[in-house]
Amino acid sequence: MTEAAIPESRSYRHSRCQQETVVGGQSFEVVSNPMSSMEQTMCSTCGAMFPIAEYAWADTDESLSDYYARHTIHATPLQRFLCSKTFMVALIAIAAIAVAGAAYALVANDNWLTRLICVAGGLMIGAFIGMAIFVSGFANPIKRSVCGVSDTRLLR
Repeated sequence: MTEAAIPESRSYRHSRCQQETVVGGQSFEVVSNPMSSMEQTMCSTCGAMFPIAEYAWADTDESLSDYYARHTIHATPLQRFLCSKTFMVALIAIAAIAVAGAAYALVANDNWLTRLICVAGGLMIGAFIGMAIFVSGFANPIKRSVCGVSDTRLLR
């Protein structure tokens, strides 16, 4: 499918109040991604977060938990882990600490303010690098492999 065919939003219905919430933008990308390990989402009518098992896509009436299970049935435990929040946080932390350590080593003999600024900058740059590695090196390739699409907003 072409980029023009990617939907901008989709609605899901909350089983408690039977009202629909339209989800778009970054939120839609996360909700539509079966590999995102999302556990809760927002009901716009109730104004609160609830487990995904309480929601169904309005257009197909499939529960979000069944949708996730159906699209990830062939995912291995390793693939699930490599797309998990736990792995993401660990990778970001390792990269941030590594870059901050390297920055400190470069200015170890300078004054404390220079060291502090370089370490803080190294933490931020490392976190960014870690997130980029997670998204482009793990989450996106695994999502494409497991779900069969590069953009999960195309899934039904």
